[in-house]
Amino acid sequence: MSPKKTVRYIFLCLCMTGLIIALAYGHQIIKIASSYCAKIVCSCLFVSGRSLESIKAEDLYAIPFARIQVDDSQHLIASDIYGLGTSRAIFRPGLVCTLVNELSVEEILDQSAATLVDTLYSSLQEVSFIPSNIDSLQLSRVIQQAFTETSVDHVKRTRAVNILYKGQLVWEQYAPGITASTPLLGWSMTKSVTNAMIGVLVKAGKLDIYQPAPIQEWQTDDRKSITIDQLLRMSSGLDFGEAYSRPSDATKMLFLKKSAGTFAMQSKIGNPPGTKWYYSSGTSNILQEIIRRQFKTIADYQAYPHDHLFDKIGMHSAIIEPDASGTYIGSSFMYATARDWARFGQLYLQDGIWAGERILPEGWVSYSAKETPHSDGQYGAHFWMDHLDKSFPQDAYYADGYEGQYVVIIPSKQLVIVRLGCTQDDAFDLNTFVKDIVAAIQ
Repeated sequence: MSPKKTVRYIFLCLCMTGLIIALAYGHQIIKIASSYCAKIVCSCLFVSGRSLESIKAEDLYAIPFARIQVDDSQHLIASDIYGLGTSRAIFRPGLVCTLVNELSVEEILDQSAATLVDTLYSSLQEVSFIPSNIDSLQLSRVIQQAFTETSVDHVKRTRAVNILYKGQLVWEQYAPGITASTPLLGWSMTKSVTNAMIGVLVKAGKLDIYQPAPIQEWQTDDRKSITIDQLLRMSSGLDFGEAYSRPSDATKMLFLKKSAGTFAMQSKIGNPPGTKWYYSSGTSNILQEIIRRQFKTIADYQAYPHDHLFDKIGMHSAIIEPDASGTYIGSSFMYATARDWARFGQLYLQDGIWAGERILPEGWVSYSAKETPHSDGQYGAHFWMDHLDKSFPQDAYYADGYEGQYVVIIPSKQLVIVRLGCTQDDAFDLNTFVKDIVAAIQ
């Protein structure tokens, strides 16, 4: 072959390789997007009980062109984007919704007999009066502002606000179509619930957070020294890509893989453990895999948060959705009513004690709210503590989720503030919202 033909051949090969890579990358993007749509529609339809029309109009704003098919008889949702990528999610009573990834529908359904979930929704005692030291008019103005849209380009879409003061529900308000019995997605607030699940196992003497994580797959390499504490504080040093605008470790884990935890466990070391803070949803699902391995059966594991946490404090609407392998996606996929999210915050406000029973180990709450080294004061142990300015209560810490989900705990004010929504582009100002609520308490 002549040199000129050789160059042309190499050039053609490079072009073909580039095209194949581009097509594969594009297919991943489409598959992730269609999986996102299938999952959101399945949960909002069968769990939250909302209409398909409202879901398409509000929750699929980023991917309005997906074609959705609903099979009510099979409780199956299919999402397709231009015929280039179809994804399915299946609803199973007791386990809610799961993406059909790397396993068949039949294989996933075979796990259903292992579930133990009570779908009876609980409620806090309804608001009966507002304490005299609370300026109800000022509080009303703050809440109304949270529900009022001021820009068509930056939509707040607040869905629920609950405020607990000294353990009493003093205010609750909901958007049209949402009620006190509507379970709503917490997104990354689920990470804080994973914190509690670890805490319960610590109290039972089954885990020591300062010892190397009990992961057999890590024992022959430099990951063997990573502790549960470092996973909780997101300072494990694992190289896990947390990006959502493109295919990444996080999007593949959540929307393409059958087992989120085992996928994240494959991450290699990027930094020495404990030397750098880096927000990573992968660590939360590694923690769930650790939790699962403490139980002999999947049934025992799936029942554990209900028997030892949710039912103990009356969070009967709460459920964490599992991946196709049956392991809870502890980074992202928990649903609960606003009142039950408030109960969760109240548990931490009460130092892990509920109705006289210690649910979380002594010192666990202060540990969770303690600043993680190298996080610039932003993060504790699967809780945020990023105080945006000095007027924000400095002892506050909070669970935080995508699209504006918050459970804010303020011990000095004996306050728990829950705000749930579907907010675009950071249109909701948490800092001002919390400060104005605190100001309404004399």
